[in-house]
Amino acid sequence: MRDGPGARSRHALIWTFALLAVLPAVIGGGRLGAADHERASADGGSAEPRAKVVLDTDIGTDIDDAWALAFVLSHREFEPLGVTITDGDTASRAKVAAKLLHEVGRDDLPVAVGRATPVPPDRVDYQFQWAEDFTAKKPVATTAADFIVETARRHPGEVTLIAVGPLQNVADALRKEPALGRLLKRVVLMSGCVYGSKWGLIAEWNVVSSTKDAQIVYGAGLPLTIVPLDSTTLVQLNDDEREKLQEYRSPLTTALEALYRLWLKSPKTRMTLHDQMAVAETASPGTFFGKRETLSIVVDDEGFTRIDPAKGKPVTVCLEPRRDAFMQYYLGHLLEQRLGLAAAAAR
Repeated sequence: MRDGPGARSRHALIWTFALLAVLPAVIGGGRLGAADHERASADGGSAEPRAKVVLDTDIGTDIDDAWALAFVLSHREFEPLGVTITDGDTASRAKVAAKLLHEVGRDDLPVAVGRATPVPPDRVDYQFQWAEDFTAKKPVATTAADFIVETARRHPGEVTLIAVGPLQNVADALRKEPALGRLLKRVVLMSGCVYGSKWGLIAEWNVVSSTKDAQIVYGAGLPLTIVPLDSTTLVQLNDDEREKLQEYRSPLTTALEALYRLWLKSPKTRMTLHDQMAVAETASPGTFFGKRETLSIVVDDEGFTRIDPAKGKPVTVCLEPRRDAFMQYYLGHLLEQRLGLAAAAAR
């Protein structure tokens, strides 16, 4: 199919943005590679050291995982070191993550795949279709658990692990390296339900779907912070906020909208921003919550996160979300990024 006038206009706009992005480097006599440009766009050119992070995700089922990965990529103060994939059909999940990275010019970031686990028979992950024929970027051969351990050893005391899915990879990393808690700076989970949520007091999916692994993680004495359902179920994306992202044409926001449409069950469905709140807590601890409590938490055999002063390990629990401040912060990053423009222009 030939490009019409609208397509030519979009191509011209992409080239214009890309030229404006690299022109300062050309004038200065330097060369700016595609990956360097994307990183400079994400961090605003800041010389301050950025926070090293690894995102462990079950991207491809609920929509918040892809939008959380976008948050990590667009955050000016993060230095993402890689993405690890957990739970279910991890190979298909990895393709979604790899394609999203490719779309925004971050082929330099490794995707490491965790062990596959049984998939609920009634689950259909429509987001997988977005990447089912994608082959331009492949996962690394290193397993997810090995990647977490090796990255923590390479940067002792510097890496924050953000885990927003079931905890198989984190538990497997602990099995390989019991001293992981001393190597990591911080572990932030979207996990658990402590006092109760908008949906009631329930066993949260990321815990109950792999209870034995969750018990290992919660019992390991990690420098652990959780953002539980108590908070996340109170934060949903409204129509006006989604429209702002639809109107901001970029490779990243276009990919997010495509995945969102595959995920939608009905016109009334709205995204709950579980995983993005864990990313925000990593970026600015305590800023987006009215209360943070240090509680002794244990995972029982039914997958509930219980307060148990005798048996539990200390966990920082983020409560009372500041929804509007968080949304302004989150959307601000997505609406200011220019990720992927140079890569799109080069294709």
